[in-house]
Amino acid sequence: MRKFAANYVISNTGKFLKNGIVVAGEDGSAAQFIDTKGDLREIAQLTFHNGILMTGTLFVKTTTAAHNSDQPFESLIIKSVAELTQFSNPEIIDLAKKVQHQFPEIKIPEIMTRITTILQTNAGFSMEITPGIYLLSGADLVNLHFTPKSKLKKIL
Repeated sequence: MRKFAANYVISNTGKFLKNGIVVAGEDGSAAQFIDTKGDLREIAQLTFHNGILMTGTLFVKTTTAAHNSDQPFESLIIKSVAELTQFSNPEIIDLAKKVQHQFPEIKIPEIMTRITTILQTNAGFSMEITPGIYLLSGADLVNLHFTPKSKLKKIL
């Protein structure tokens, strides 16, 4: 088991954990999330990363019809994924950066939660957790916004 911490961790349920810890199993998938409630202490064999950690995620199209929406945020998501049959973490972050550009007032936790919800409710996708831990770096961690320098890297 390997332990990773970062300024923020997005759990499998979408919860945003400040100074959170993710414990990875032998296969590289998240075995446990630890909410430190922002008070991260030194733990043996804990690797800290500057950025936002998230687990591997795969969205797979399960229905053929996507609902049209008159809500600008939702409409942007549905149109962006309409032709896709599946996509994973790098594409999710690209979409989130596009959303951030269109809606600069919205913060990363809300963007990620809303994308995930819209994909599963109105865009016809199901979500699968896959092995892998990813680090989002280059984000504005004070204001919680994506920046043009935001990039995703698989660390496990």
